[in-house]
Amino acid sequence: MEIKAISVKSLIHLYKNELSSLYPDNEIMQMIYFLFEECMGWAKTTVHMSLNQEIPDKAMPSFTRALSELTTGKPIQYVLGCTLFNGSRLTVNSNVLIPRPETEELCSIIKSDCDQKPFPPSSILDIGTGTGCISIDLKKYFLNARVTGIDSSPEAINTAMLNARDNYCKIDFLVSDILNDINWDHFGLFNIIVSNPPYVLETEKQKMNKNVIDFEPAIALFVPDGNPLLYYRSITAFARRHLMPGGILYFEINERFGMETGNLVKDYGYDKVELIKDIRGKDRFIRATLTAL
Repeated sequence: MEIKAISVKSLIHLYKNELSSLYPDNEIMQMIYFLFEECMGWAKTTVHMSLNQEIPDKAMPSFTRALSELTTGKPIQYVLGCTLFNGSRLTVNSNVLIPRPETEELCSIIKSDCDQKPFPPSSILDIGTGTGCISIDLKKYFLNARVTGIDSSPEAINTAMLNARDNYCKIDFLVSDILNDINWDHFGLFNIIVSNPPYVLETEKQKMNKNVIDFEPAIALFVPDGNPLLYYRSITAFARRHLMPGGILYFEINERFGMETGNLVKDYGYDKVELIKDIRGKDRFIRATLTAL
């Protein structure tokens, strides 16, 4: 698809026409704002103040390529190769999930909890790190903490390492499969263990958008219908051995299994197991304290 030099207003109209069958208008506009910021350095207000301005020739190829890819259902973050997470710019690609707002919420909960304690955490483990978004966000907040991120995917770890470097964060990233307990002895103790593991059931695929199913890595999304708490069981058992006394385990969870996930954690001897709702009122997080080993 080739787009000749046109005004900002005409470009917006074209994008809406081409993408209306895939996305509602408000999502298309968010993509357009993202594109203008990346391609031309324009903020949202600048876009609206420049509707009659012609887009420079040097920027048109980027808008042309982006629209062509977006019509396939490819997420805007993959089209541009980047996203923002709590203000941090992160590289994203087909090897990692695009970070969600709920995971930003999880990081905010952890930071708020720690702010109420006399001392900040000295060691944090992020299981299933993906882009490294949780590790990077917490490292930026807890500058003196030793932060470790693990993932079973070498490609994801490479992406996380790149993001840590680009955000000037010293984080230890390791390839390790949490489902294999042979790997567990290589880790020490942590104040905080956090994970946003795969939790979408295979049967939930049919309800999901094409841009997720066709482009985001299935290994980071789905679990078998018959074993929905697969990762939570392994991580909870791992954390039972690797949390310091008083340490806290944090999970992002499938809203359908809030009670079941909480009960699983309680069965492993954790104290103060709390089910926390996200900003939309859905069961989304677990916080569990371990007062004794």
